[in-house]
Parts: sequence; structure tokens; C-alpha cells
Amino acid sequence: MRIVIALGGNALLPKGGKGTASEQLDAAKKAVGQIGHILKQNQVVLTHGNGPQVGNLLLQQSTNKEVPEMPLDVLDAMTQGQIGYFIASAISMTGFHSATLVTRVVVDENDPAFKNPTKPIGPFYDSLPKTTSQQNAKSKTGNSTLKTENPKQETSYIMDAGRGYRLVVPSPEPIKIREHDAISALLEKEFVVIAVGGGGIPIKSNGEGLEAVIDKDNATSLLASQINAELLVFVTSVDQVYLNFGKEDQKAIAKINMHEAEEYAAAGHFAEGSMKPKIASVIKFIKNGGKKAVICSINNIKDAIEGKGGTVITQ
Repeated sequence: MRIVIALGGNALLPKGGKGTASEQLDAAKKAVGQIGHILKQNQVVLTHGNGPQVGNLLLQQSTNKEVPEMPLDVLDAMTQGQIGYFIASAISMTGFHSATLVTRVVVDENDPAFKNPTKPIGPFYDSLPKTTSQQNAKSKTGNSTLKTENPKQETSYIMDAGRGYRLVVPSPEPIKIREHDAISALLEKEFVVIAVGGGGIPIKSNGEGLEAVIDKDNATSLLASQINAELLVFVTSVDQVYLNFGKEDQKAIAKINMHEAEEYAAAGHFAEGSMKPKIASVIKFIKNGGKKAVICSINNIKDAIEGKGGTVITQ
């Protein structure tokens, strides 16, 4: 079976960690250790996020004025190599062959997202950073926009899931995975493929890079459709999808169809920046011809793929 598995941030950079190389490699080892049987029996593509890493890299390079700063699309590429290396190292230790592919994703340069940044990246702040010259009043959504000392650049921050303020950057809609044919070719040669890291590197149709961070779930769904995957798996921090999550009457969902998922999403059951983009990406995958998707944690992924755990979404 051809499977695309999206590894969530918690699977590669646990909460409370500093993000050191050893921490990320250990996290990759633990994640890969949970999917060894899946790699053995199927053609597998692993995708991953890069929100913490790309934000940290952006912050890191801004502290050294002797080395030229790289644009965000280049930082996307750098984190693809960084995180892909950790995952590939972990896979090698299990005896499987893998290939980490620097993956570009075509987006529309006129996508409204470039004027409305929404993708949180980097560290959490207890209060708005003090390196700004102006703080606007809180908006109805709880977001705040700050203008940097550089008059050519406006930097926005949001309160992310109640955990603190984070920098937000544009997150355009992915249109095409440029290297999808190379991914399929590697799968046919029995490689575990690590691709579309951090949602892919956003480019124009002519190959020119654009400064943004594409949503990993959205890009993963597109990839699964383009390579005709039979199963799409989103690994997150919870074992199942819940209605009324975090409330006294929360209810776990074992299995739903695409139409039920749409109804629950419309009713506001799924949080922005958390479960909502995963549900939307699953719906898109199934509408594009996909057969089944699963949302689970890394700890119950084996049972979830076998239909014994997680949340299964079908047509």
C-alpha cells in the first residue's frame, strides 16, 4: 500500500525541549521506532512540519550581522535538509533505505495569504517582543501586529493556542508538488521518502522562490493526491479526533465519513492551527479521490492504520 504519513511537531520536537540536535535526533528515533512495521510492508512517504525550526533559524540569523541573512524560502530549504537528516539517520538505524528530497511547491504569487500572514513559526513569547517600535491594539481575533525598526518590514505576532505569542508569516495555498514524479520513482525503488518538509519550498511557476511557509497538512494532502496514495495519515499530539475537545462533554470519534467531517468543522468543533487544518486536508484528499485517512498519535499509529485506533475518515 502507498501511504503518506505527516509527522507533527510534537513527534519531532517535544514540548519543553530546547530543540538541540540531540533532542531532535532522539525524537526522530522514537517516531521511526513506532512505524518500523509500516515501512517494511508498504511504500511510505514521510512529511514533517518546520514551524519551530524555521522560526528559530530566522531568529538565529538575525543576531549576526556579519553573515548575510537568507530569505524565508531558503530557510525552508535549510530546515528540510536539517530535519530530513534527523529522520533519515533514524531510518538508517532500522535497516531501511531512505532518500530526503528537497521539495518545491508551486503557489500563486498573488495568493491573498501574502498580504495576510497566518502561519505561526518560531518560539513562544510570554509578551510581545520589545524589539518593535509600535504595538497596535488587540484585534477581535486576539492577534497583534507590530512594526519593526525596519520601515520596509512589518512583523505580525499572534497568541497561539493560549501558549504565547508567535511570529506569523504568509502561508499560501499549494498548487503543485514540483518533485512528485521523483517521489513516486523513489517509492518504486523501495526507498522510504522524506519529502515536502515544512510544507515544501514555495515557488512561482517559473521556479523563483517566494518568502512564506506553506501549511504542512495542506501540502501533504496535495502530495498524497498527486502520487495516488491509498492512505493519508496525520500524526498529532492526541490519539483521536474529539468533539468539544477540552470540555467536560468531549467525545472521541472513532470513524466518520467526509460529509460528517465537513458538518463538524462547520459547527466549529475543530480549532484553528490545530485540528481544523488536518480535517480540511483530509476532506480535500478524499474529494480528490483518496480512499481513507487516519488521524492519530505516534503512540497508536500501528493500531490506527489497522483500524483499531485513532480516527478513520472515509468517503
